[in-house]
Amino acid sequence: MEPANFALSLSGFFIPGNCTKGKSHPSMAISDLHERFKHVSKPLKPIDTNTTPRLSRLVNIRVIAYDFYGTLFLSGVGDIGVDDGNYDSDALLKALESAEIPVIHDDAGNKGFEFYNEVVDKMINTLKSEGIQYPEPDIREVWLQVLQRLKEQSLIGGSISEESAGRMSVEFEARMNPVWPVPDAVQTLIHFKERGLAQGIISNSQFYTPIVLEALSGHTLEELGLKDELLHWSFEEKMKKPGLTFYENFIKKLNSFDPAISPSEVLYVGNDMLKDIYPARELGMKTALFAGDQRSLKWRKEDERCKTLQPDLIITKFVHLVECVDIH
Repeated sequence: MEPANFALSLSGFFIPGNCTKGKSHPSMAISDLHERFKHVSKPLKPIDTNTTPRLSRLVNIRVIAYDFYGTLFLSGVGDIGVDDGNYDSDALLKALESAEIPVIHDDAGNKGFEFYNEVVDKMINTLKSEGIQYPEPDIREVWLQVLQRLKEQSLIGGSISEESAGRMSVEFEARMNPVWPVPDAVQTLIHFKERGLAQGIISNSQFYTPIVLEALSGHTLEELGLKDELLHWSFEEKMKKPGLTFYENFIKKLNSFDPAISPSEVLYVGNDMLKDIYPARELGMKTALFAGDQRSLKWRKEDERCKTLQPDLIITKFVHLVECVDIH
């Protein structure tokens, strides 16, 4: 399952760190988006997977990189995906209302999804024609086109702009894919930061992903020990997992960050054997499968690439990383 991923890069909004090339927008500051996620989000608890951890001591680890959805943060639908086809017209109508976009006719809910899927399909096909195997459409453009079409049919009113499309993205995502920090994840990141270990993220993501990370963790990316140079977001790359090119581009960032660090000195933590463990292992990284939540854990035994694949670690709690990573 690859559920709701309804927002990507949004120029016109300020995103902290190395998350977008956009400029600040005078009427919607980053703090406004923080507050929206805090307001809409509710705590989630992990669902036990009945998985036995497989732990061992790892030496010579100089970088730890994490997946976000389903690994660092619990995900109500287990993952994120702009083209997953999840359908909830009521959620779309509520998102329109919260984004202060006047709804003229309730048909805007059903039609909105119809237009959304058409726009996404067209964007994906265009990116594939450019040679991208696993495209990540720009959701800012998706919602902008969807809202314009809804207005053309007199289903919504108001002024349609990049700002309204961005706000719609946030309001809809928060309802379709609720998230919450995995227990002990924040403390674990801070633990490794205090011990001088470089950390990063390799994740299918949207422009709001780093925003929700900061909003719900209560810390900035820097406070969590996440290096700007090692933040690898799919919305910036216009491609996503499980594409090997996506991971190869991270290795290029790693080389720029410190040419002396080899992939074998990187531990990558993810919840999906195909999207996370397989490509990371292919490029020489150490791997840890997070098996702490039933919603996100994906063994992928039906896939030939995963049938005999074994991660270096299987963890069910983030504190297991503290036990396993040997820091001199």
